[in-house]
Amino acid sequence: MVAVKIALLVLLTLVPVTPVLLSLPVMSVVVVVALAAAWLLIPSWGPWIYVGGSLGLIQWRVWQLYLQHLKMSVYVSSPSMAIQNRSAVWLAVGAAAGAIRSFAAGDIAWTVIGALLAILLFGLQGVLFPDAAVISQVCGYPLISLEELQSLLDRVDYPTLLAFNKASKKSGGFGMDLSHYLDKQARG
Repeated sequence: MVAVKIALLVLLTLVPVTPVLLSLPVMSVVVVVALAAAWLLIPSWGPWIYVGGSLGLIQWRVWQLYLQHLKMSVYVSSPSMAIQNRSAVWLAVGAAAGAIRSFAAGDIAWTVIGALLAILLFGLQGVLFPDAAVISQVCGYPLISLEELQSLLDRVDYPTLLAFNKASKKSGGFGMDLSHYLDKQARG
């Protein structure tokens, strides 16, 4: 039976069903509530399903931002990304609630896994689930027009934006402009 549960966890982690459902307006709420209810009400299967779904969302976002190099123009303008970001916060809260439920039931393994998952989801908010408004602000909006911002974001993927932020912090943040940084990177 444990092999089936492990297979289910791996399947939910690798097949992007949960991330797709968490990007839909009403469905995201239903999925988060159903996952949390599964952990709280079905202790033999619920944690496996919850952890698999949560890891699936994390894996999907890593793939989009770091491996697929999703352009920031798509990220900032996508309502589904914002819905996934909110869902990730609620999944972290649900993992904490599941950990408490497992602790109350005396299941130390799922208590630790739930606490680690909650910490992971909360800790990855700025890295995997960045706020689109903050990204726009870092790129110069509202000081530049919406058209300029769109053009600028079409040239930026998330790893490049993180490198810009790091270079900006290193220089003290004064005089650092993303468009000049991108031009400098393009020249080599």
